[in-house]
Amino acid sequence: MENAENTQSSSEEQAPPLALPDGESARRVVGRWLRTHVGDALYPSEATFIDESFAWLVPVWFSTAAKPMVALVADVYVSAATGVFLGRPIREELIKRVNQINAEGE
Repeated sequence: MENAENTQSSSEEQAPPLALPDGESARRVVGRWLRTHVGDALYPSEATFIDESFAWLVPVWFSTAAKPMVALVADVYVSAATGVFLGRPIREELIKRVNQINAEGE
C-alpha cells in the first residue's frame, strides 16, 4: 500500500516564488526605472494589488522638496509573477506631463 502522506498531487505542489511579492518590491522596481530613464522628480507611491491581472498598480507623482506630491503623472502596472512592466508611459510622455504641471504652477 502506498503511503498517502508521502505523495503529492500536482495541485499541492508549491508555486514558484513571485518576482514582486509585495507592494514595496513593486515600488522599488518602478522607482529604479524612473531614476534610470526619466529623472528623480518622479515618485512612485503606494502600490495596490490588482487581483484580476495579478499585477501591482503603482501611481507615479511629480514631487520636489519644495512641493511634495504635486500631481499624479501616471499609473504603472507591473506583473507580480514576473516583475515585467505591463503598462507604463514612455519617457517622452512623462517629461511632457511634468512640463505641463510646471507650466500650470507658474
